[in-house]
Amino acid sequence: MKRFLCMALVTLFSIDAYSQQKIEMSWYGAAQIGIEGKGWPDSATKTPFYRLPAKAESMVNKDVWQRGSNSAGLHVTFTTDASLIAVRWRLNNPSFYTPSLSSLSVAGMDMYMREADKWVWAAAKPPSAVRPPGHEGAFYPDTTTTFVRNLSKKLRDFRLYFPIYNGVDVVEIGVPAGSRIGKPKPDGKKPVVIYGTSIIQGSAASRPGMTLVSQLNRRLGREVINLGFAGLCKMEPEMAQLLTELDPDLYIIDCLPNMSFAEITDRTFDFVKTISAARPKTPILIVENPNYAQTIWNAGTRTTIRAKNTRLLKEYNRLEQAGIKNLHYFKGSNSYGDDGEATFDGVHPNDLGFTNYANALEPVIRGLLDR
Repeated sequence: MKRFLCMALVTLFSIDAYSQQKIEMSWYGAAQIGIEGKGWPDSATKTPFYRLPAKAESMVNKDVWQRGSNSAGLHVTFTTDASLIAVRWRLNNPSFYTPSLSSLSVAGMDMYMREADKWVWAAAKPPSAVRPPGHEGAFYPDTTTTFVRNLSKKLRDFRLYFPIYNGVDVVEIGVPAGSRIGKPKPDGKKPVVIYGTSIIQGSAASRPGMTLVSQLNRRLGREVINLGFAGLCKMEPEMAQLLTELDPDLYIIDCLPNMSFAEITDRTFDFVKTISAARPKTPILIVENPNYAQTIWNAGTRTTIRAKNTRLLKEYNRLEQAGIKNLHYFKGSNSYGDDGEATFDGVHPNDLGFTNYANALEPVIRGLLDR
C-alpha cells in the first residue's frame, strides 16, 4: 500500500449535526491518490477531473466538450484503517437536478468498500444545498460530510464514485489524524473503454455507483472508462481520432440511440475503421440499440429500433467484408430484460435496467477479455 503525505492542514471536524464530538482530521486529495476511470493522464487534461484531453476543446463541438467536464465514471480507490471517513468536494456547476435525476446522481458521491473480496455499498451523499453563514451568492459549491463511521480498526479498500452530470474541481478524503491511508497496488490490467450516449453516461441511475459503467468496473475488477455524452454521441470522426489515443483491452461502441439512419450509414464504417487501423489487436464490440421498455407496446418505437439495428448490422457486415479484424457484435434484444420495469421513462434505464444491462454485457465482455 502506497502512503501519501497529507495535502491539507489538520482540521477539526464535527461527526454530524447531532453530535458535539470533534475529531482531528487529515485530508488527502483524490488527485494525489490517483483518479481512475480516466482515459488520458492528468498532464493531458485541463484538470485531473476532466474526461477528455485539453486539446479536445478545439476538436469537438462545445456541447461534447462541456459533457467532458462531467465526472461520470471517474472514481478514486484508496486503502485505510480509519474508523471514520469523510469526503469534501467542490462542484464546478450550480446544477443539482435534471428532470430525470436527483441531486444525488447529478452532483453527489457514492462510496463502496471491499469486504471478503467483494465490493459492497457503503454510503452515498448528495451535495450540500445550504450555504454557511456569511457566504455570498446563489451557488455554494462545497460539501463536507461523513460517509462511514464506527469501522473496526483494520485496513480496507474503498472506492468513491464522482458525480454523473456535474463536474468537480476538488475531491478530498478525510480520516482521523494518525490513520493510515494509501492506494492499493495496481493490478496492471488495461481498461475497457465505452463510448456511448446518455445511457452510458448514466442518466436515470439513482446514484453514481449504479450506472452500467460503474457496475462493470466492480464486476470486471478493472477500470472502465466512461465516454458517454448525453445526446451527443454520434460517431464523429474527431471522437474516433481521440479514441485511437487510448490503449484499452476492449473498445465498446454503443451509440445507436443518438444516431439517425443517415448517420449510421454514413459514419459507422469510417469510425470503426479508424479505430481498428490504429489498434488492430484490440477487439471492438459494436452494440445494438437496447430494447426500450416501450417497445413492448409502442409499435413505432419497435419498428424504428429494428430498422436502426438492421442498418448497424449491415455496416458491421461491410466492415468484416473489408477485412477489418477483431470485430464483435452485441444484439440488444434483451439488454434491459423483458419485464418492462427497467426504465425511468421508457428509454433510460433505472437501477434495475442498468443491472440487467450489466448482466447481459458482462459474459460477452469477459469472453473478449479472456481471449
